[in-house]
Amino acid sequence: MHITWYGHAAFGITTQNSSGESLRIVMDPYNYPDCGGYLPVGVQCDLVSISHENQKYHSDVSSLLGDFTLIDGLELAASGGSKRGSGTFLGIPFEAIEVYEDDQSEGPNAMVKFTSENLTIAHQGDLGHALNQEQLDFLQGVDILLALTGGNPTIALEDQMDLIERVRPSLIIPMHYKTEKVNLDILPKKSFLDQCEGYPVIEEGDFSVEINRDFLPEATTILVLEHSR
Repeated sequence: MHITWYGHAAFGITTQNSSGESLRIVMDPYNYPDCGGYLPVGVQCDLVSISHENQKYHSDVSSLLGDFTLIDGLELAASGGSKRGSGTFLGIPFEAIEVYEDDQSEGPNAMVKFTSENLTIAHQGDLGHALNQEQLDFLQGVDILLALTGGNPTIALEDQMDLIERVRPSLIIPMHYKTEKVNLDILPKKSFLDQCEGYPVIEEGDFSVEINRDFLPEATTILVLEHSR
């Protein structure tokens, strides 16, 4: 599995489905230039998942290429008859659960996860509150967490650290933090890393990483990628 951080909350994951076919998944693509200075994602893809309709920061597909299948996280969450649902797309099983942009249950969006190559990867969407038990259970067993680390208006850093302590994924890949290329008043990655005492931190200066089951560390590790756009 090959993971690339494009910038903000957008990732590309190249993986194989249950039939051994190579697929590219894009998660939460932003809009250029409305997001700021991140350049267009502009890649060929097979599956696109979005946490919710937010054309500026989380759901703009205008630069994406190919005859891709769009997975709306909120629709997938609702498909289960409650606020958690699942489905299989091009041979890859996805699940989603509804969360909100704040602790007043405003701004519904979804955390989305999928399993491929014996790895489960979860994207936190636009989560803006501490998780209840059902939402924590959704993240149990996740190997790789694409984690919001810019603080308000998304999940507060102290709540995120509590979540990490409870869920203990093998890898945390920070996203949605302040860089010179985003026009949001959010925290830089240093604010999150300063909270990570006791957790190994890897900063390799690259924008992508190749991961398989054998790559996963025994202890929860923070893996910092550079934005590729």
